[in-house]
Amino acid sequence: MIRMKSILILSFILIASCSKNEINRNPYLQNISFEKTINLNLPQYDNLNYNGGAIYLSSGGIKGLILFNFSNQIFAWEASCPNQYPSSCTTMEIDGVQTVCNCDDYKYSLATGQLLSNSENDSYPMKMYFSEKNGNSVRISN
Repeated sequence: MIRMKSILILSFILIASCSKNEINRNPYLQNISFEKTINLNLPQYDNLNYNGGAIYLSSGGIKGLILFNFSNQIFAWEASCPNQYPSSCTTMEIDGVQTVCNCDDYKYSLATGQLLSNSENDSYPMKMYFSEKNGNSVRISN
């Protein structure tokens, strides 16, 4: 009886973990391991000290990072267009509290990562990275 329960629990965990990976997998963007720490006291990051402030960093991720201050939390997004294979035009640009992909003119929310433009049904949101704010430093990793 105990062995049967263990098998059922293990089966449930395997099925749940497989389905989660399938839902979150974006076929256009590969997973890259990196870790970066920034100091919000430095002048180049000053915009992140204000709600709604955003900056682009060329290092980290596939095409760089877009950092966004939302209610004093720093969100870290992949700067590569989520619905295009990386190319010369796929680095997104910040436009207020949105980003724009130059390849297809899709717009995305920096607060949610969701696509704001009309598109096909099979579109992906922006890829979010782990970020942790501790005092005046922010650690970003994948």
